[in-house]
Amino acid sequence: MSAIHRAPLGSAYVMGRQSSLTVANVPAQDPVPETPAVLGISPDLFRSLAEVKGQAQFLLYLADQIEDSLDQLVHEVDGSQGTFLCKILGMYSAQLESKHQGLGDKIAETCQEVYITVREFDAPA
Repeated sequence: MSAIHRAPLGSAYVMGRQSSLTVANVPAQDPVPETPAVLGISPDLFRSLAEVKGQAQFLLYLADQIEDSLDQLVHEVDGSQGTFLCKILGMYSAQLESKHQGLGDKIAETCQEVYITVREFDAPA
């Protein structure tokens, strides 16, 4: 009997909280290792779950960047730096909104795959 060892979903600290990071240079996600079909479960389901986790980590990263930028904005005394931070916050907010919508779609697709897999295992033989 083989067991699947899965790493836990990353938290915000995995993506780092360095304010010098930008959306453009977020560390790339490790490629999904090839997962053999385990007891008839599609490797696509495991890839889909990994993608959901990766997108969720990116959302955490964006939320952390927004928090850090808001904190900087509140304490900023230089008007030009404040303007720059407002533009950065707008960019982060747009990314958060678009990634949020994509994640919802991917979660719905993944749930459908899970339901189908469960039905296959739950169906009387």
